[in-house]
Amino acid sequence: MKLLIFPHSHFCEKARWALDYKGIDYEPVAVMPGLHMRTIRRIAPTSTLPVLVTDDDTVQGSNAIFDYLDEHYPERRLTPVDNDPRATCVALEQRMDENLGVPIRQILYASLLEHPDFIAQCFTHSMPAWKRGFYRLIGPVLRKKIYAVYVRSPDAAAAARVQFDTAMNELAAELGDRDYLIGDAFSRADLAAASLLSLLALPPEHPFPWGDVPAPEARAFIDDYTDNPVIQWVRNLYRKHRVAAA
Repeated sequence: MKLLIFPHSHFCEKARWALDYKGIDYEPVAVMPGLHMRTIRRIAPTSTLPVLVTDDDTVQGSNAIFDYLDEHYPERRLTPVDNDPRATCVALEQRMDENLGVPIRQILYASLLEHPDFIAQCFTHSMPAWKRGFYRLIGPVLRKKIYAVYVRSPDAAAAARVQFDTAMNELAAELGDRDYLIGDAFSRADLAAASLLSLLALPPEHPFPWGDVPAPEARAFIDDYTDNPVIQWVRNLYRKHRVAAA
């Protein structure tokens, strides 16, 4: 079993965490942004990652991977069995993808793309030397394309910050003083929230070696949320539930 990922991606972290949590043996395969499109479109309908490749199936997207894993590896379920909590869980996860995962990427890329060495580490971590060398050739063009697609403009990044702050307040209200979002057990909703917010929490249990974040704007964004109760909750979930890969 292989999981095709962007090494730094918070959406890919959702799938990695689910596989590790269930104790499933798999190989994470790092794919370079931009160049991934031709590779992924050969095996899946779109070019988005993560993609789980098994002997019998190809499953694209972290939410679909959750469904697949709970169906085929039901131990340590991440999805509630009963219809109402299941629907609530899946809807909450989708909302967090849109209102947390997408804006946080936009906010951070707005400043981090100006730091080529840091972005090179994000895009080529764990890749062989020849791929890292190739990235050095295409990096400037790739960074411009990623800015155009994911950031678009300073005004768009500022709007993303407003959207993100609003979603964080909503998540804080949804969580309250509880340990988990749905019932009394760890679920895909908790895993999704923690994975998407790992870019702010920077937990040591995360498989990507973040190191120092160089951009002052990105660092300020992270610092703004360092003591936020939701981010503290994320760090606690990582400590309790982020089982390391075998």
